[in-house]
Amino acid sequence: MYSFIYRLYFYLKRKEKKAKEERKEPAKFLKKFLDRIEWFYNVLVRNWYMNHPSKRCGIAEKPREQKVIVSLTSYPKRIGTVWLTIETLLRQSVKPDAIILWLAKTQFENMDDLPEALLQQRERGLTIRFCEDLRSHKKYYYVMQQYPEDLVILADDDMFYPRDTIKKLLDMHNENPDDICTMTAQVIEPSFEAKPSLWRNPKLKETFKHSDNIQIFSGSGSLYPPHTLDEKLFDVKLIQKLCPYADDLWLTFMAYRNNTKITAATPWRSFPITIYGTAEGSLWYVNAAEGQNDEQWRVMLEYFNGSMK
Repeated sequence: MYSFIYRLYFYLKRKEKKAKEERKEPAKFLKKFLDRIEWFYNVLVRNWYMNHPSKRCGIAEKPREQKVIVSLTSYPKRIGTVWLTIETLLRQSVKPDAIILWLAKTQFENMDDLPEALLQQRERGLTIRFCEDLRSHKKYYYVMQQYPEDLVILADDDMFYPRDTIKKLLDMHNENPDDICTMTAQVIEPSFEAKPSLWRNPKLKETFKHSDNIQIFSGSGSLYPPHTLDEKLFDVKLIQKLCPYADDLWLTFMAYRNNTKITAATPWRSFPITIYGTAEGSLWYVNAAEGQNDEQWRVMLEYFNGSMK
């Protein structure tokens, strides 16, 4: 049932997007339906998860030769709800080999600081690791070094992920094994020198395979084959100097410096449903609303002499 409702949600999102592209006012019922579906997940599905906790293992019982590792991070304002995101990752139709949550040692001293709902998910496959605080960069920085030959899938901590997220990413990877694959993207136009605030969303009928002009939205679900990112990816001093708040921009820049192409899901799919109450204090406000994306992209271009090479 949940999968059907999510498919309906994406269908209505495409209808809404089509109306906007045609410069028409979306039908009023669309907004009402979308709001009700978001309410359904945030209230009814959430309550079901709380009152009927699953005991099923959420990771692959038989490890793959090349592992599939899901990685995400969180921070104090979202630690009380991140279990919801992880629950949707544990209930995927295709199971990963591991789900790892990275938490900063300066924000959480030990397991005793964490909610019981989160700790219980360790019994079903969740791994919790403490690390240095690299803000949102934590979600890729450690996992890609510890699993350099495996497939890494990045997720955010504020989403209800559809059950087919991992399946779709692996399907895209099988068709485009050398590409980074992302569920959603942004089109880098008119040029790489343009400010990110000028970039645009893909149009409904556009497809992006082996692309060199889209930005990764890692939090919607994104997959990274081994050795697809530039070696400067792990330079902490450079991260802190050039792009401390925008992991998506840093990952995109490092992909193109490595001559890696990016493939986005087709047909167009909106972002997953967001967990209520998680928007406040998010990096979106720092990066997009306050113009930090533009500044960080400019600094990266200047440092690398305006070139991806």
